[in-house]
Amino acid sequence: MAEFLLVHGAWHGAWCWADTIRRLEQAGHTAKAIDLPTQGGDTTPVAGVGLQEWIDRVVEALRGFERPPVLVGHSMGGMVITGAADAVPELVARAVYVCAFLPQDGESLMEIASRPECLADTALVQEPTPDGLCVTVTPESARAGFYGHCAEADIADALPRLRPLPIKTVLDPVRLRHATAPVHRHFIAGTQDRAMPIALQRYLISRSPGIAVTTLESDHSPFLSHPDALLAALLQNQL
Repeated sequence: MAEFLLVHGAWHGAWCWADTIRRLEQAGHTAKAIDLPTQGGDTTPVAGVGLQEWIDRVVEALRGFERPPVLVGHSMGGMVITGAADAVPELVARAVYVCAFLPQDGESLMEIASRPECLADTALVQEPTPDGLCVTVTPESARAGFYGHCAEADIADALPRLRPLPIKTVLDPVRLRHATAPVHRHFIAGTQDRAMPIALQRYLISRSPGIAVTTLESDHSPFLSHPDALLAALLQNQL
């Protein structure tokens, strides 16, 4: 039996992992998802929330497990689990990146997302909030970018749940203590991703020696669109 800690990406919340948790538990494992500060149902005030606050939330959750769990990050959650696994590698069994950002020391999400591999094919359109503290994603581009293979019922449920994203989390660089990854890493790539194009995912994989890779014919949200394939990928080397 394995334990899993699931970390959502930008604009999302723990809610996006509900079906994955159910499937993992049916397979005999335990799983937990958390809301990062200001996201999902979390009520933390936006001002001052940056990437480190998100990393700290995950480290806090890791300390609550009796034994190190598999740490899974989706999309921007990859930035967060990278920082957490670097900070407390002894609390992480392995790190799994689901269509996720995989930074090196000193990189911000903005820096990675500004690469031509991303800009050439992303469907996302972002808009600042009036106070300038956050960015939102338009519903039309969220539908195309996040949920291209998803059922209409799942899209209708997801879109109203998206929360404004603190801009500081996007601009802050991740600071890593270890020159090489301190835990084993596994990347689950989605070839039909329109939020984080496969070209960008492949670029991140190419500069990560030793990382295991599983490829799904999936959009950006395999937890909704391809749950069986995602479950199989998560359970690789776990049974």
